Amino acid sequence: MLRSLLFVFLIVMASAAHAERLQKCPVDKANQADVAEAVTAAPSCAQSYEVMNVCRSNSSGDVALANIVVQKCEQVFASTLEPPALKVYEAARESCTRRFRHQDGTVSLSYAATCEAGVAVVFAHRADLAAMKPRRDPRKPPYGDLSPVQ
Repeated sequence: MLRSLLFVFLIVMASAAHAERLQKCPVDKANQADVAEAVTAAPSCAQSYEVMNVCRSNSSGDVALANIVVQKCEQVFASTLEPPALKVYEAARESCTRRFRHQDGTVSLSYAATCEAGVAVVFAHRADLAAMKPRRDPRKPPYGDLSPVQ
């Protein structure tokens, strides 16, 4: 269980480090309604996370933006998540809350919510990859019939 959480956390950190990033918020950061609309309008889960990340204010207002991202991402994977994976998902989100629980101020709420949104992005990405993986018949060799040609 701990190994799974560590794996998810490392993926979140690696994806954040290597993703193409928006340089600045595409809307006025001061207008929370415009930011929420931009996060909602983003075409994918990962892109909504990127918009949220560059537009966040590091305050408790970011919790609503993160919830939009989480809802958008859960639409991708929630219906296909098996119970063991659901437990890992919930534990990973809970670890975000625990990680920032002892910090004071609204910035800790922003960090915890951003972390939870990142976990949802990772699970959505994994679901997308699983959907793209070609299904093969396990009774057949992986590369087709390799018997010698006569």
